[in-house]
Amino acid sequence: MDRILLLKGKQCCYSKVKDYLELSGYEVLQGVLEEIDGCKLSFQIAKVILIEGDEIESCIPACVKVRALTNKPIIILSSRGEEWEKVKMFQSGADDYLVSPYLQMELMARIRAHIDRYKRLTQPVGIIRIRDMVINIFTRKVFMCEKYIPLRLKEYDILLYLAQHQNRVVTKEEIYHVIWKTDEFVNSYSNTVAVHIKRIREKVEEDVDNPQYVQTVWGVGYRLIGPGPD
Repeated sequence: MDRILLLKGKQCCYSKVKDYLELSGYEVLQGVLEEIDGCKLSFQIAKVILIEGDEIESCIPACVKVRALTNKPIIILSSRGEEWEKVKMFQSGADDYLVSPYLQMELMARIRAHIDRYKRLTQPVGIIRIRDMVINIFTRKVFMCEKYIPLRLKEYDILLYLAQHQNRVVTKEEIYHVIWKTDEFVNSYSNTVAVHIKRIREKVEEDVDNPQYVQTVWGVGYRLIGPGPD
């Protein structure tokens, strides 16, 4: 479950942001702008920092201080929408700015987008991380829950290709063309792909009858399920 740190000004009236976040599956950590030093631990475990307040005089220095403590995404929530105020907040380190009233779905979508972008930007080069699965492209090694999973040559190649196209349905024919590097394809080759997929599942899935990573799209092919909201 992703954690969101919600910082509010002391003069900020009650809003439903916390309720929205919790209903959307996030754990909410709370603090006040005037006591940022007491939230340092929260900065380490939160995925996004929300600053909610209408007092621009307190929001700007708070944003500067937060940015000095973390490179996590900062989203400003305010009823004030003057252009100069937005510019000042962005100059102070904010990544996004929403003016109330705003739609709950828009806020959740922006939070998710910032989390995904942060994960992409901070992910080590040559590493594909999908929940408990880690694929090291340089060493050609796969880990599940930090445990090394030995794969055969073609098994690794298929898994890597699916991971590079996660959430997209990949046909058996496409897999065979790419991995076996041939334009020829007959039904027996379809069985070859299926056998390799079966072996991959036996090694990476906790329950092969209910796969959470490599799923079959009947009559089409396979799809590796990428991360969604944690």
